[in-house]
Amino acid sequence: MNIRPTQNTNYALVRNGLALNLSKLITAQEQVSTGKKLVRISDDPVAASSVLALKRQIGGVNQNQESIDASKPLLQAGMASLNEAGTILSEARSKAILGLSGTLGDGDRRAVASELRMLKTRLLEMGNARLGDRYLFSGTASTTQPFAEREVSGLVRVEYAGNQESRQIEIGSGVSLPMNLSGSEVFDRFEVSSVSLGSVTGLGLGTTANQGSGYGYVHIRHDATLGSPGSGVSLASGGLQDTLVGDRVLTIDAAAGTVQLGTGTPVAIPSASNAAVANYGVADENGAVVYLDFTGFDSTSSTVTLTGEASISLDQTNWTALDLNLTDLELSDPETGTILHLDTRRVMRATSELYSFDGGVNAFDAIQGMIEDLENIHDLTTPELQARLTSRLSDLDRNFENVQRAQGTLGSRAQRLESGAERLSDFEITLRGLVSDREDADLASVILEMTKAEQTLQVAQASGTRLLQTTLLDYLR
Repeated sequence: MNIRPTQNTNYALVRNGLALNLSKLITAQEQVSTGKKLVRISDDPVAASSVLALKRQIGGVNQNQESIDASKPLLQAGMASLNEAGTILSEARSKAILGLSGTLGDGDRRAVASELRMLKTRLLEMGNARLGDRYLFSGTASTTQPFAEREVSGLVRVEYAGNQESRQIEIGSGVSLPMNLSGSEVFDRFEVSSVSLGSVTGLGLGTTANQGSGYGYVHIRHDATLGSPGSGVSLASGGLQDTLVGDRVLTIDAAAGTVQLGTGTPVAIPSASNAAVANYGVADENGAVVYLDFTGFDSTSSTVTLTGEASISLDQTNWTALDLNLTDLELSDPETGTILHLDTRRVMRATSELYSFDGGVNAFDAIQGMIEDLENIHDLTTPELQARLTSRLSDLDRNFENVQRAQGTLGSRAQRLESGAERLSDFEITLRGLVSDREDADLASVILEMTKAEQTLQVAQASGTRLLQTTLLDYLR
């Protein structure tokens, strides 16, 4: 039997061929116009899934890059503040060295103290520096002012109110970097090793461990002077101004015309016309002073023992009678939490003795202590002031080193941030290259395919036209 295609079959073949070639042409035209070979998921589901995953990765990289860009000003502001703080501490040290000069008078020292007070104010400004409305050195409590002055047991102190944590940013997958330093790491870093006592009163450290931080003063208050000077001489104001503690021999030598306390330097007996005759101070070898009234002096010699009684306190509120036989007297200051154990056997003089927890004084209080020394708030002699001021320098130097260490820390973090940004940029380029490999069209080959599809379609259309031509003879066969 003779089988031949029907007209419907011919139509179907032509239609399918034209549709196939037209589809290829449309696809090629779409790729040329969009520049993409992957326009929709159905074009290549496997490649599309890979592209989506890569784009999610690129999104994460962009987020990390934005975090890095947003954090750079924070690091830069912190480094600028630390640079200024280092300069301030260096200037403060220079002022302290100037204050050590024995040629300075009281007025000169007060002038240096005034300059130090201004430096302390500037240092506080650096400690409370902000970027926008957020503090740089308050840890993660960025809306809380980190440092503030307050009065503690009668002394001005700067205390830290922030926390110890650091703000973190993610610079890579599972990789984070702290962007700031807490103020306690920079200006309030404690490395307490021991307790130091001054050498003004004769106090010593006891045998039990002490507790606390920073610095303060052990106050020894003269309560009474017992005994009569003799030779018609009396105690001025009943001995209320004296600083004598313990027993001391008072020698009035009428023949030599001198008066001597303990083994101190003998001084001339004042004449009746001397302005200080009724309130004449005589000092012993330790600087303890007894004030005498020579208005009734009978020109005779005498040798007597005077005894100074005293009390001792840390906070100047709770006083303890001073027993000169104790080797481990405990004193405490509830407001600061300080507990000291003291040896009182060699106390000779009533005044305020500096104590300092070595490594436990913050940068602000180190300068404040120098201010107090230069203003001579405890009426010390020049050598005593120099010794006390010298003891402050180690705390100032330690805090300067802390600031320098912090500068190095932020500097290394800034470098790591830059290297992280470069790494992310390179990684983004790699990821975008992988996306391009799967998604972007090769325009040269696509244009060639489009031209080929156009030509093929034209040939198909021409062939179909000829194939579908019908005549009367086709129906008569």
